[in-house]
Amino acid sequence: MNATLFGKKFTFEWYSVLRDLLLNSWLIVLATIIGFVSAYVFGQVAYKPAYTSSATLMVQVKTGTYQAYTNLSSASEMAVIFEEVFVQPSMKEKAAKYLEKDKFSGSLKASVLTNTNIITLSVTADDPETAYQELKAILEVYPEISDSIFSNAVLDVVSAPEVPKAPVNVNENRYDKVIIGGVVLAVIGAIVILSLIRDTVKDEKSFVDKIGANHIGTILQEKKHYTFKDFLAHKKSKQLVTDAFSSFRFVESYQKIAARLEHYRRVKGDRVFLVTSVAANEGKTTIAINTAITLANRGKRVALLDMDLMKPSIYKILEIDCARENDLGNVLSGEISYNEYSLQQYRNSKVDVALNKGRHRDFAEWINMPSVKATLNVLTRDYDFVIIDSMPISASAEVNAISKLADKTILVIKADYVETGDINDAVNMLNEGGSFAGCILNYAHREFSLFGQLGVDENYYTSKNYGGYKKYANPYVKK
Repeated sequence: MNATLFGKKFTFEWYSVLRDLLLNSWLIVLATIIGFVSAYVFGQVAYKPAYTSSATLMVQVKTGTYQAYTNLSSASEMAVIFEEVFVQPSMKEKAAKYLEKDKFSGSLKASVLTNTNIITLSVTADDPETAYQELKAILEVYPEISDSIFSNAVLDVVSAPEVPKAPVNVNENRYDKVIIGGVVLAVIGAIVILSLIRDTVKDEKSFVDKIGANHIGTILQEKKHYTFKDFLAHKKSKQLVTDAFSSFRFVESYQKIAARLEHYRRVKGDRVFLVTSVAANEGKTTIAINTAITLANRGKRVALLDMDLMKPSIYKILEIDCARENDLGNVLSGEISYNEYSLQQYRNSKVDVALNKGRHRDFAEWINMPSVKATLNVLTRDYDFVIIDSMPISASAEVNAISKLADKTILVIKADYVETGDINDAVNMLNEGGSFAGCILNYAHREFSLFGQLGVDENYYTSKNYGGYKKYANPYVKK
């Protein structure tokens, strides 16, 4: 899915986003911790304990009669009136004056128990001593007001006030989940946004939009570990087409690439193909090996040369022992002639391999020597294809010189790995020699969808590889 965010085009690729979230999971954990701490600090700052001191009063009416029912009824009515009197501002002013304070700081509340002559009087303040003292002050000064208004009413203290021992409000931070969730979502959102706007090639569509080069093929991501036991042992698959566990799509991708190389040979006579990449760990060596094996399986004689003279690795992947005296670098440097050198056959295939095992720090001095060109001329005479694995462009400037020895150069691009600007710079450099074939997108992931898992997309279209979409029939619909 392509869209625009903050004025920048981005490609949504689900695996890329999930991978970034996983790689930055420590940030999400850290955000959770920060959220908890922030919620706690906010709760402590926002929380103000409240202490309530209470007293219970009973209203009685002075009368000369012995009719208890009438007395209780009058007392109940009088209690309601007292309820209003207690909360008057004048009551608070007198209490403050009694305590020699500027104002009454607590909250005064009076309530009558329904259908009774009992009044509950309480003062709530920020500290227990204030609540207690102010309530006592109210009980001391209320006769000054009540006696002048109700001469026939008497208030008896049933329950005297006490100093409160604990706050009446519990420190319950209502916003803790909001704070924690907000911090975590902000970090996740930042990771997702940075993942989306990262200027890399994430799939075939973004390759077409961002890279000014021919698209030779796409290699989908294969399983790194075939079994759970391999995962625990950190044993990774070599991802070779000869592996019995390799998927059909993986093998078929190399068949398409091999067909493209056969087309170059048939139309333009190209035999020598250099495989390189912008940075290390983009999978160029594996692609060079698998391309050579696939061409051999199609009946071609193939020479595979390890000209990564800084970090050779073909001998490790193919598990071929390489004697130091039989090192390809000895031939290319002119120490021995090609006639004294022997390529090693890979298993029983038509692939012969020229291996390096040691690093050659002085290769820049002899890469343009006649012995190098002469060796390649002999190989093109004896083999249908010569596949060369070289150093990454970022590791050595001599890759450009090596590319001029090949008929065509192929640039391997690992999905969502190298910045688009660096890839286009490499493309421009390789184009200067006039032998650049195009790019192979490596470690790509299929777009996730229900129909995609069945091998087709929702509209039953193939990938946009050769200039347009080609619709094919839905295999589940009878004609």
